[in-house]
Amino acid sequence: MNQLFTQKNNILTKINLILILILPIGLIIGSLICNVIVILIGLLFLLEILIKSEKSFLNEKNFYFLIIINLYLILNSFLISENSESILKSFGFFRFILLAYALSYYFQKFEKKIINFWFLIFIFVTFDLLYEFIIGHNILGYEANYPGRLAGFSGDELKIGGYYFGFIFLSLSIFFKKKYLIFLFSLTFLIVALLIGERSNFIKILIVFLLFFTFYYKISYLRKSLIILIFLIIPLLIINNLPTFKSKFVNHIFSENLISFIKQKNTNLNDVIHANQHFSHYYVAFRIFKDNPAFGAGFKSFRIESYKIKYKKEIYGGSTHPHQLHFELLSEIGLVGYLLIFTNLFYLIYCQFQIREKNALSICGTLFIIATMIPFLPSGSFFTSYNATIFFINYSFLIRPR
Repeated sequence: MNQLFTQKNNILTKINLILILILPIGLIIGSLICNVIVILIGLLFLLEILIKSEKSFLNEKNFYFLIIINLYLILNSFLISENSESILKSFGFFRFILLAYALSYYFQKFEKKIINFWFLIFIFVTFDLLYEFIIGHNILGYEANYPGRLAGFSGDELKIGGYYFGFIFLSLSIFFKKKYLIFLFSLTFLIVALLIGERSNFIKILIVFLLFFTFYYKISYLRKSLIILIFLIIPLLIINNLPTFKSKFVNHIFSENLISFIKQKNTNLNDVIHANQHFSHYYVAFRIFKDNPAFGAGFKSFRIESYKIKYKKEIYGGSTHPHQLHFELLSEIGLVGYLLIFTNLFYLIYCQFQIREKNALSICGTLFIIATMIPFLPSGSFFTSYNATIFFINYSFLIRPR
């Protein structure tokens, strides 16, 4: 009987380990496969801990904080949101809570095996991106539909920059004790992140590297300063010498229209907003929040609200989300939901700063979340399967038992 019990546990552990190993591949393939993997990991994790009676995470305050956030999203969907799909999606948020605790659980047992395998996947993705940059398409024939971007394995969805941001530092964690290797790999990956052509994700990646080499890399201040200069100068040289990148990273951001509006003494706010598409989305999200400050317009509601006549004149057509984390949360779930989520994140980051001996993965998770919270930088929707999965993978490293 005991032998049969042990065999069942071993089977569950092996299946979930395989699912965790292929999770980054599922993200690349698409949302359907990714969701199936995430749901299976959560369900098998629950089954395993019930069989083993290992329910330690049920004693953690953070788990219940996440449950409160989930309940708030459900209530918000029922009572406020006009989007009929929001109720189902709010219940679905629970899968990411389970994913975070499942990864925390299995990483304790198989950290080295998982990280090594994920690193190989990341290396393969990196070589594919370099291949696409040189040849014009990736090894599957995918190519970006406009200049200055790389599609990678994400194809027409052009989401590879988000994937790169989510796994770049995690992949480097195996080199944290090898000072020269981590510098060389970091610089290589940073250049590839630039070549992808996604400005926002590149800036976030650059900030993560600068924070790491400033605060966590244990070398002399002179060497730190030199490394930081290298990480700033090389991307600037690439941008300046490649016309496509100069147009994307300089001319587009600091457009002549935007600069001229700013220089004018009697600048019209609407002119400034319409000079940049992201500003337009942000402004609509701010107006929605201003009209619904406490609870927002409703979970997953921006795709409906932004098409309404009173907002539509301020935007380049309606949109599914405002393309910025802070504006998305404030406009859709209001100040109450915003404070719930950010109180949780700040608390976890604060706890990490109180730990003297920090492990590599907790550093990865902390820096990822800090970069994710940077205001005004464009981002994908926080609640989509793709972005939420990447976020909660990194989040899981902040809730590991100490």
